[in-house]
Amino acid sequence: MDNPPGTDLNTVNVPEELRPVFLRAQDYVRDYFSDVQNDPEKGLIKYSGERYILVRASAMSKELFDMMALMYSDRGKEEARDLSFNFLFDIAHSIGKADAKSFFIKMGVTDPIEKLSAGPVHFAYTGWASVKIHPLSNPRPDDHYYLIYDHPYSFEAQAWMDKGEKTDYPVCVMNAGYSSGWCEESFGVPLVTAEVECRAKGDRHCRFIMAPPSKIKDHIAKYSKKAYIKYENYNKIDIPEFFKRKRLEDALRNRKDQLEDLVQKRTDNLTKANKELEEANIAMKVVLKQMEQKEKADKENFLTNIKHSVLPYLNEIAGTGLNPEQKILLAQLEKNISRITSPLIGKLSSSYLNLTPMEIKVAGLVRDGVPNKEIAEILNASLNTITSHRYKIRTKLGLKNKDSNLRSYLLSLE
Repeated sequence: MDNPPGTDLNTVNVPEELRPVFLRAQDYVRDYFSDVQNDPEKGLIKYSGERYILVRASAMSKELFDMMALMYSDRGKEEARDLSFNFLFDIAHSIGKADAKSFFIKMGVTDPIEKLSAGPVHFAYTGWASVKIHPLSNPRPDDHYYLIYDHPYSFEAQAWMDKGEKTDYPVCVMNAGYSSGWCEESFGVPLVTAEVECRAKGDRHCRFIMAPPSKIKDHIAKYSKKAYIKYENYNKIDIPEFFKRKRLEDALRNRKDQLEDLVQKRTDNLTKANKELEEANIAMKVVLKQMEQKEKADKENFLTNIKHSVLPYLNEIAGTGLNPEQKILLAQLEKNISRITSPLIGKLSSSYLNLTPMEIKVAGLVRDGVPNKEIAEILNASLNTITSHRYKIRTKLGLKNKDSNLRSYLLSLE
Protein backbone atom coordinates (compact mmCIF):
# COMPACT_ATOMS: atom_id res chain seq x y z
CA MET A 1 0.00 0.00 0.00
CA ASP A 2 1.36 3.43 -0.97
CA ASN A 3 2.26 5.91 1.73
CA PRO A 4 -0.09 8.94 2.02
CA PRO A 5 1.05 12.26 0.48
CA GLY A 6 3.59 14.07 2.55
CA THR A 7 5.22 10.96 4.04
CA ASP A 8 7.09 9.38 1.11
CA LEU A 9 10.31 11.25 0.26
CA ASN A 10 11.02 9.87 -3.22
CA THR A 11 12.73 12.74 -5.05
CA VAL A 12 15.79 13.05 -2.83
CA ASN A 13 17.77 10.94 -0.37
CA VAL A 14 18.81 12.82 2.80
CA PRO A 15 19.89 12.08 6.39
CA GLU A 16 16.96 11.36 8.68
CA GLU A 17 17.26 14.62 10.62
CA LEU A 18 16.73 16.55 7.40
CA ARG A 19 13.78 14.47 6.23
CA PRO A 20 10.97 16.74 7.55
CA VAL A 21 12.20 19.88 5.83
CA PHE A 22 12.77 18.02 2.54
CA LEU A 23 9.28 16.48 2.75
CA ARG A 24 7.80 19.97 2.94
CA ALA A 25 9.93 21.06 0.01
CA GLN A 26 8.84 18.01 -2.00
CA ASP A 27 5.17 18.92 -1.43
CA TYR A 28 5.36 22.52 -2.61
CA VAL A 29 7.77 21.77 -5.47
CA ARG A 30 5.44 18.97 -6.62
CA ASP A 31 2.52 21.40 -6.48
CA TYR A 32 4.57 23.91 -8.44
CA PHE A 33 5.27 21.44 -11.26
CA SER A 34 1.73 19.97 -11.24
CA ASP A 35 0.39 23.22 -12.65
CA VAL A 36 1.55 22.63 -16.23
CA GLN A 37 0.51 24.29 -19.45
CA ASN A 38 1.65 23.02 -22.88
CA ASP A 39 0.88 25.11 -25.95
CA PRO A 40 2.94 23.86 -28.94
CA GLU A 41 1.21 26.32 -31.26
CA LYS A 42 2.85 29.15 -29.32
CA GLY A 43 5.94 27.17 -28.37
CA LEU A 44 5.06 27.43 -24.68
CA ILE A 45 5.72 25.13 -21.75
CA LYS A 46 4.74 26.65 -18.41
CA TYR A 47 4.84 25.44 -14.83
CA SER A 48 2.91 27.57 -12.35
CA GLY A 49 2.90 30.33 -14.94
CA GLU A 50 6.69 30.26 -15.36
CA ARG A 51 7.95 29.51 -18.88
CA TYR A 52 10.43 26.63 -19.28
CA ILE A 53 12.26 25.12 -22.26
CA LEU A 54 13.16 21.52 -23.06
CA VAL A 55 16.71 20.84 -24.24
CA ARG A 56 18.27 17.49 -25.11
CA ALA A 57 20.56 16.36 -22.30
CA SER A 58 23.35 15.38 -24.68
CA ALA A 59 23.20 18.77 -26.41
CA MET A 60 23.88 20.42 -23.04
CA SER A 61 26.67 18.06 -22.08
CA LYS A 62 28.72 15.82 -24.36
CA GLU A 63 27.86 17.53 -27.63
CA LEU A 64 28.26 21.04 -26.23
CA PHE A 65 31.60 20.09 -24.71
CA ASP A 66 32.79 18.59 -28.01
CA MET A 67 31.79 21.71 -29.91
CA MET A 68 33.59 24.04 -27.50
CA ALA A 69 36.63 21.79 -27.35
CA LEU A 70 36.78 22.02 -31.16
CA MET A 71 36.52 25.82 -30.99
CA TYR A 72 39.50 25.96 -28.64
CA SER A 73 41.48 23.13 -30.23
CA ASP A 74 44.28 25.53 -31.14
CA ARG A 75 45.00 25.92 -27.39
CA GLY A 76 45.81 22.25 -26.91
CA LYS A 77 43.62 19.46 -25.58
CA GLU A 78 44.02 20.19 -21.87
CA GLU A 79 43.50 23.96 -22.13
CA ALA A 80 40.54 23.44 -24.50
CA ARG A 81 38.94 21.18 -21.89
CA ASP A 82 39.56 23.70 -19.09
CA LEU A 83 38.11 26.57 -21.10
CA SER A 84 35.05 24.50 -22.03
CA PHE A 85 34.41 23.32 -18.48
CA ASN A 86 34.87 26.80 -17.03
CA PHE A 87 32.35 28.18 -19.51
CA LEU A 88 29.81 25.43 -18.75
CA PHE A 89 30.28 25.86 -15.00
CA ASP A 90 29.79 29.64 -15.22
CA ILE A 91 26.61 29.28 -17.26
CA ALA A 92 25.14 26.60 -14.97
CA HIS A 93 26.11 28.49 -11.81
CA SER A 94 24.35 31.60 -13.12
CA ILE A 95 21.25 29.60 -14.10
CA GLY A 96 21.18 27.95 -10.66
CA LYS A 97 21.27 31.31 -8.87
CA ALA A 98 18.61 32.78 -11.16
CA ASP A 99 16.29 29.75 -10.83
CA ALA A 100 16.69 29.76 -7.05
CA LYS A 101 15.97 33.46 -6.70
CA SER A 102 12.87 33.26 -8.91
CA PHE A 103 11.58 30.13 -7.15
CA PHE A 104 12.06 31.56 -3.64
CA ILE A 105 10.10 34.68 -4.53
CA LYS A 106 7.31 32.77 -6.24
CA MET A 107 6.96 30.22 -3.45
CA GLY A 108 7.60 32.60 -0.55
CA VAL A 109 10.55 30.60 0.83
CA THR A 110 12.83 32.53 3.22
CA ASP A 111 14.62 30.11 5.57
CA PRO A 112 18.08 29.09 4.23
CA ILE A 113 17.60 25.37 4.97
CA GLU A 114 14.17 25.37 3.33
CA LYS A 115 15.71 27.17 0.32
CA LEU A 116 18.37 24.48 0.12
CA SER A 117 15.82 21.68 0.46
CA ALA A 118 13.87 23.01 -2.54
CA GLY A 119 16.99 22.72 -4.70
CA PRO A 120 17.40 18.94 -4.95
CA VAL A 121 13.65 18.45 -5.43
CA HIS A 122 13.57 21.12 -8.12
CA PHE A 123 16.66 19.45 -9.58
CA ALA A 124 14.81 16.16 -9.86
CA TYR A 125 11.68 17.67 -11.43
CA THR A 126 13.69 19.55 -14.08
CA GLY A 127 15.60 16.47 -15.14
CA TRP A 128 19.14 17.37 -14.06
CA ALA A 129 19.61 14.51 -11.60
CA SER A 130 18.35 13.01 -8.40
CA VAL A 131 20.25 13.91 -5.24
CA LYS A 132 21.57 11.92 -2.32
CA ILE A 133 22.90 14.07 0.54
CA HIS A 134 25.39 12.35 2.85
CA PRO A 135 25.20 12.49 6.67
CA LEU A 136 28.61 14.16 6.92
CA SER A 137 27.16 17.27 5.33
CA ASN A 138 27.00 20.47 7.36
CA PRO A 139 25.02 23.10 5.43
CA ARG A 140 25.18 26.41 7.30
CA PRO A 141 25.29 30.07 6.25
CA ASP A 142 28.96 30.75 7.04
CA ASP A 143 32.53 29.79 6.17
CA HIS A 144 32.03 26.29 7.60
CA TYR A 145 29.45 25.29 4.98
CA TYR A 146 30.05 21.73 3.77
CA LEU A 147 27.91 19.54 1.55
CA ILE A 148 28.78 16.11 0.19
CA TYR A 149 26.24 14.51 -2.12
CA ASP A 150 25.72 12.18 -5.08
CA HIS A 151 23.83 12.58 -8.34
CA PRO A 152 22.92 8.95 -9.04
CA TYR A 153 21.41 9.81 -12.45
CA SER A 154 23.39 12.83 -13.64
CA PHE A 155 22.30 13.77 -17.16
CA GLU A 156 25.91 14.68 -18.06
CA ALA A 157 27.52 11.39 -17.02
CA GLN A 158 24.64 9.50 -18.64
CA ALA A 159 25.14 11.39 -21.93
CA TRP A 160 28.80 10.39 -22.08
CA MET A 161 28.01 6.80 -21.14
CA ASP A 162 25.26 6.61 -23.78
CA LYS A 163 27.84 7.62 -26.38
CA GLY A 164 29.99 4.72 -25.23
CA GLU A 165 32.83 7.04 -24.19
CA LYS A 166 34.86 6.76 -21.01
CA THR A 167 36.85 9.73 -19.75
CA ASP A 168 39.75 10.12 -17.37
CA TYR A 169 38.19 13.21 -15.76
CA PRO A 170 34.80 14.11 -14.19
CA VAL A 171 32.26 15.51 -16.66
CA CYS A 172 29.30 16.66 -14.54
CA VAL A 173 30.43 20.27 -14.56
CA MET A 174 26.98 21.80 -15.22
CA ASN A 175 25.49 19.78 -12.37
CA ALA A 176 28.24 21.16 -10.14
CA GLY A 177 27.68 24.72 -11.37
CA TYR A 178 23.88 24.65 -11.05
CA SER A 179 23.80 23.12 -7.56
CA SER A 180 26.47 25.53 -6.22
CA GLY A 181 24.58 28.47 -7.73
CA TRP A 182 21.31 27.38 -6.10
CA CYS A 183 22.91 26.84 -2.68
CA GLU A 184 24.90 30.07 -2.91
CA GLU A 185 21.65 31.95 -3.48
CA SER A 186 20.06 30.02 -0.59
CA PHE A 187 22.70 30.78 2.04
CA GLY A 188 24.14 34.06 0.79
CA VAL A 189 27.76 32.84 0.92
CA PRO A 190 30.10 32.15 -2.04
CA LEU A 191 30.14 28.43 -2.83
CA VAL A 192 31.84 26.19 -5.35
CA THR A 193 31.37 22.52 -6.18
CA ALA A 194 33.93 19.97 -7.37
CA GLU A 195 33.03 16.53 -8.68
CA VAL A 196 35.42 14.13 -6.95
CA GLU A 197 34.11 10.91 -8.53
CA CYS A 198 32.20 10.38 -11.80
CA ARG A 199 30.44 7.41 -13.39
CA ALA A 200 31.61 8.60 -16.84
CA LYS A 201 35.18 7.74 -15.82
CA GLY A 202 34.24 4.39 -14.30
CA ASP A 203 33.67 5.41 -10.67
CA ARG A 204 30.81 3.97 -8.60
CA HIS A 205 28.87 7.23 -8.49
CA CYS A 206 28.91 10.90 -9.37
CA ARG A 207 29.97 12.43 -6.06
CA PHE A 208 30.35 16.12 -5.30
CA ILE A 209 31.78 18.27 -2.54
CA MET A 210 30.48 21.80 -2.09
CA ALA A 211 32.15 24.39 0.15
CA PRO A 212 33.37 28.00 0.20
CA PRO A 213 36.21 28.51 -2.31
CA SER A 214 38.77 28.97 0.48
CA LYS A 215 37.84 25.66 2.15
CA ILE A 216 37.12 23.22 -0.65
CA LYS A 217 40.70 21.98 -1.19
CA ASP A 218 40.96 21.03 2.48
CA HIS A 219 37.65 19.16 2.33
CA ILE A 220 38.74 17.24 -0.78
CA ALA A 221 42.05 16.34 0.86
CA LYS A 222 40.29 15.01 3.99
CA TYR A 223 37.76 13.06 1.93
CA SER A 224 40.43 11.55 -0.32
CA LYS A 225 42.21 9.91 2.61
CA LYS A 226 39.13 7.75 3.31
CA ALA A 227 37.94 7.14 -0.24
CA TYR A 228 38.34 3.87 -2.13
CA ILE A 229 40.06 5.59 -5.07
CA LYS A 230 43.81 6.07 -4.84
CA TYR A 231 44.76 9.21 -2.96
CA GLU A 232 46.92 10.67 -5.75
CA ASN A 233 43.95 10.77 -8.14
CA TYR A 234 42.31 13.49 -6.04
CA ASN A 235 45.24 15.84 -6.67
CA LYS A 236 44.11 15.99 -10.32
CA ILE A 237 40.58 17.18 -9.54
CA ASP A 238 39.69 20.46 -11.18
CA ILE A 239 38.12 22.96 -8.82
CA PRO A 240 35.86 25.26 -10.85
CA GLU A 241 35.90 28.95 -10.10
CA PHE A 242 32.80 30.94 -10.95
CA PHE A 243 33.63 33.50 -13.66
CA LYS A 244 37.36 32.88 -13.35
CA ARG A 245 38.01 34.84 -16.52
CA LYS A 246 36.05 37.80 -15.15
CA ARG A 247 37.96 37.63 -11.86
CA LEU A 248 41.28 37.62 -13.71
CA GLU A 249 40.14 40.52 -15.88
CA ASP A 250 39.02 42.41 -12.79
CA ALA A 251 42.36 41.69 -11.11
CA LEU A 252 44.20 42.87 -14.22
CA ARG A 253 42.06 46.00 -14.37
CA ASN A 254 42.65 46.68 -10.68
CA ARG A 255 46.38 46.21 -11.18
CA LYS A 256 46.27 48.60 -14.12
CA ASP A 257 44.41 51.14 -12.00
CA GLN A 258 46.98 50.70 -9.23
CA LEU A 259 49.84 51.24 -11.67
CA GLU A 260 48.13 54.32 -13.09
CA ASP A 261 47.65 55.66 -9.55
CA LEU A 262 51.31 54.93 -8.79
CA VAL A 263 52.44 56.69 -11.97
CA GLN A 264 50.18 59.65 -11.15
CA LYS A 265 51.55 59.85 -7.61
CA ARG A 266 55.13 59.69 -8.87
CA THR A 267 54.32 62.30 -11.50
CA ASP A 268 52.80 64.52 -8.82
CA ASN A 269 55.84 63.97 -6.60
CA LEU A 270 58.16 64.77 -9.50
CA THR A 271 56.15 67.89 -10.34
CA LYS A 272 56.28 68.91 -6.69
CA ALA A 273 60.03 68.23 -6.56
CA ASN A 274 60.59 70.23 -9.75
CA LYS A 275 58.55 73.09 -8.32
CA GLU A 276 60.53 72.96 -5.07
CA LEU A 277 63.78 72.87 -7.08
CA GLU A 278 62.62 75.83 -9.16
CA GLU A 279 61.72 77.70 -6.00
CA ALA A 280 65.13 76.77 -4.53
CA ASN A 281 66.86 78.05 -7.69
CA ILE A 282 64.93 81.31 -7.44
CA ALA A 283 65.87 81.59 -3.78
CA MET A 284 69.52 80.83 -4.66
CA LYS A 285 69.49 83.54 -7.33
CA VAL A 286 68.07 85.98 -4.80
CA VAL A 287 70.78 85.00 -2.32
CA LEU A 288 73.51 85.33 -4.97
CA LYS A 289 72.10 88.70 -6.01
CA GLN A 290 72.09 89.81 -2.42
CA MET A 291 75.67 88.57 -2.03
CA GLU A 292 76.71 90.47 -5.14
CA GLN A 293 75.01 93.59 -3.85
CA LYS A 294 76.66 93.13 -0.47
CA GLU A 295 80.04 92.58 -2.11
CA LYS A 296 79.54 95.73 -4.17
CA ALA A 297 78.48 97.65 -1.08
CA ASP A 298 81.49 96.30 0.83
CA LYS A 299 83.81 97.46 -1.97
CA GLU A 300 82.18 100.85 -2.03
CA ASN A 301 82.49 101.08 1.75
CA PHE A 302 86.15 100.02 1.47
CA LEU A 303 86.85 102.72 -1.14
CA THR A 304 84.99 105.30 0.93
CA ASN A 305 86.97 104.35 4.02
CA ILE A 306 90.24 104.63 2.08
CA LYS A 307 89.30 108.03 0.72
CA HIS A 308 88.15 109.37 4.08
CA SER A 309 90.43 107.52 6.50
CA VAL A 310 93.74 107.21 4.62
CA LEU A 311 94.09 109.70 1.78
CA PRO A 312 93.53 112.82 3.92
CA TYR A 313 96.45 111.83 6.14
CA LEU A 314 98.66 111.20 3.13
CA ASN A 315 97.86 114.68 1.89
CA GLU A 316 98.78 116.07 5.30
CA ILE A 317 102.06 114.13 5.26
CA ALA A 318 102.85 115.56 1.79
CA GLY A 319 102.73 119.10 3.23
CA THR A 320 105.11 118.48 6.11
CA GLY A 321 108.37 119.21 4.25
CA LEU A 322 109.48 115.78 3.17
CA ASN A 323 112.90 115.19 1.69
CA PRO A 324 113.14 113.95 -1.92
CA GLU A 325 113.37 110.27 -1.01
CA GLN A 326 110.37 110.51 1.32
CA LYS A 327 108.41 112.28 -1.40
CA ILE A 328 109.20 109.47 -3.84
CA LEU A 329 108.08 106.85 -1.29
CA LEU A 330 104.92 108.81 -0.49
CA ALA A 331 104.10 109.15 -4.18
CA GLN A 332 104.57 105.44 -4.67
CA LEU A 333 102.37 104.72 -1.65
CA GLU A 334 99.62 106.88 -3.15
CA LYS A 335 99.93 105.05 -6.48
CA ASN A 336 99.79 101.66 -4.75
CA ILE A 337 96.66 102.66 -2.82
CA SER A 338 95.17 103.92 -6.06
CA ARG A 339 95.88 100.62 -7.75
CA ILE A 340 94.39 98.66 -4.84
CA THR A 341 91.17 100.67 -5.03
CA SER A 342 91.02 100.52 -8.82
CA PRO A 343 88.50 98.15 -10.53
CA LEU A 344 91.30 97.33 -12.95
CA ILE A 345 93.03 95.17 -10.36
CA GLY A 346 90.00 92.90 -10.04
CA LYS A 347 89.65 92.55 -13.77
CA LEU A 348 93.32 91.81 -14.36
CA SER A 349 93.37 89.19 -11.59
CA SER A 350 90.28 87.37 -12.85
CA SER A 351 90.54 83.70 -13.85
CA TYR A 352 89.62 84.72 -17.40
CA LEU A 353 92.78 86.86 -17.94
CA ASN A 354 94.93 84.90 -15.48
CA LEU A 355 97.60 87.59 -15.03
CA THR A 356 100.29 86.84 -12.47
CA PRO A 357 100.81 89.16 -9.46
CA MET A 358 103.97 90.59 -11.11
CA GLU A 359 102.12 91.19 -14.37
CA ILE A 360 99.33 92.96 -12.47
CA LYS A 361 101.91 95.28 -10.88
CA VAL A 362 103.47 96.04 -14.25
CA ALA A 363 100.04 96.64 -15.82
CA GLY A 364 99.13 99.05 -13.02
CA LEU A 365 102.30 101.10 -13.55
CA VAL A 366 101.81 101.10 -17.34
CA ARG A 367 98.25 102.41 -16.82
CA ASP A 368 99.69 105.23 -14.65
CA GLY A 369 102.00 106.19 -17.52
CA VAL A 370 105.26 105.11 -15.82
CA PRO A 371 108.04 104.46 -18.39
CA ASN A 372 109.60 101.00 -18.60
CA LYS A 373 112.89 102.15 -17.07
CA GLU A 374 111.17 103.59 -13.98
CA ILE A 375 108.99 100.47 -13.70
CA ALA A 376 112.16 98.38 -13.65
CA GLU A 377 113.61 100.57 -10.88
CA ILE A 378 110.37 100.54 -8.85
CA LEU A 379 109.99 96.74 -9.12
CA ASN A 380 113.71 96.13 -8.81
CA ALA A 381 113.80 94.20 -12.09
CA SER A 382 115.74 94.42 -15.35
CA LEU A 383 114.43 96.36 -18.33
CA ASN A 384 114.29 93.12 -20.35
CA THR A 385 112.14 91.51 -17.66
CA ILE A 386 109.68 94.43 -17.77
CA THR A 387 109.60 94.25 -21.57
CA SER A 388 108.86 90.48 -21.34
CA HIS A 389 106.04 91.11 -18.88
CA ARG A 390 104.51 93.74 -21.16
CA TYR A 391 104.59 91.22 -24.04
CA LYS A 392 102.82 88.58 -21.94
CA ILE A 393 100.25 91.12 -20.77
CA ARG A 394 99.47 92.14 -24.37
CA THR A 395 99.16 88.44 -25.31
CA LYS A 396 96.73 87.66 -22.48
CA LEU A 397 94.68 90.78 -23.27
CA GLY A 398 94.41 89.74 -26.93
CA LEU A 399 96.58 92.64 -28.15
CA LYS A 400 99.33 90.54 -29.65
CA ASN A 401 100.17 91.57 -33.24
CA LYS A 402 97.82 94.58 -32.90
CA ASP A 403 98.63 98.29 -32.98
CA SER A 404 96.54 99.04 -29.87
CA ASN A 405 98.28 101.06 -27.18
CA LEU A 406 98.58 99.02 -23.98
CA ARG A 407 98.06 101.99 -21.60
CA SER A 408 94.99 103.17 -23.52
CA TYR A 409 93.51 99.68 -23.41
CA LEU A 410 94.13 99.38 -19.65
CA LEU A 411 92.51 102.75 -19.04
CA SER A 412 89.48 101.60 -21.07
CA LEU A 413 89.00 98.61 -18.77
CA GLU A 414 88.21 100.97 -15.89
